[in-house]
Amino acid sequence: MRSLDGERGFTLTELMVVVLILGVALVAVVQGMNATLAGIRLGEDAAEATNLLRRAAEETKLEPFDNIQNHVWANYQASGFDVERTILVLEPAPPAPRQLIQVVLRAWRLPRAEHPVPMANWTFLLYRGGI
Repeated sequence: MRSLDGERGFTLTELMVVVLILGVALVAVVQGMNATLAGIRLGEDAAEATNLLRRAAEETKLEPFDNIQNHVWANYQASGFDVERTILVLEPAPPAPRQLIQVVLRAWRLPRAEHPVPMANWTFLLYRGGI
């Protein structure tokens, strides 16, 4: 066997420390990636819920005023969301010629039991009889 005078390798302790440091760094990177992906999913869900509420708002504006005021609304579910509509009469009830109602739409992620906070809210006013 020849001698390796003047040459020195790594000790087992040094290698274990390097592996430990690399392992901790890898865990931190993976956790960061998971948090980023969860944030992206949340953002996509919020955008989808907002678009769903925009569509529900347009459908509400096309309905006859009496149907809206009388809460005639079939909650509908689309792409894993449940849309809820709440009506609040702000100006006199019929037979007043001019009425103002507030429409509140909320999109809940399904199942609601696991997601107690709505993903998006949309509020607007509707007038009957002109402004």
